[in-house]
Amino acid sequence: MTSDDEKPLQATLDHLDDAFEDAETSDLISIVESFGKRAFGPILILSGLILLTPLGAIPGVPVALGIIIISFSIQLLFGRETPWMPKVLARVKMRRKDVTKTKEKTAPILVKIDGLLRQRFIWTTKRPFPILTAVLSIIFAITLIPLGAIPFAVVIPGFMICLLGLGTAARDGLILLIAYVMSFAALGGIALLILR
Repeated sequence: MTSDDEKPLQATLDHLDDAFEDAETSDLISIVESFGKRAFGPILILSGLILLTPLGAIPGVPVALGIIIISFSIQLLFGRETPWMPKVLARVKMRRKDVTKTKEKTAPILVKIDGLLRQRFIWTTKRPFPILTAVLSIIFAITLIPLGAIPFAVVIPGFMICLLGLGTAARDGLILLIAYVMSFAALGGIALLILR
């Protein structure tokens, strides 16, 4: 495995920090594009991490991330070379200092999580499992629209999206299988939040 496979959480945050280059702010399109067009796992990890931190409370961020996740999930389903991302996402800005602060606070936890990941149950990387991962990602991304109006509610789909991304990036089938099972409970909880 490459180092990014071995430590997908740390690698994703390091790349996010590097994506700012010398600028103090960056927009979501620029950040996502810096990962490459086919970086499905890292993009899910990045989106999930943002939703799990105070960065996810920035107005417009949950919906923007939902669009990005759907775009990349459709790419996975249909093999598109260049996922569509509307230019309006360029209006959603992130500050380097917020990213750095979040990275410093979460680093000890991320190191421990990365230490638990390894390649196993590799058969989950073959169809139909990537399709299931993409479909679940789309469903959780859609829920970000109504949940964005409920304080801290985006943490639920954010956690599931991050888990799916971890399993995909690390080629860890056990994590993917856990994510599939947990999805039923997560979607039930989301339904209760939306319908209450």
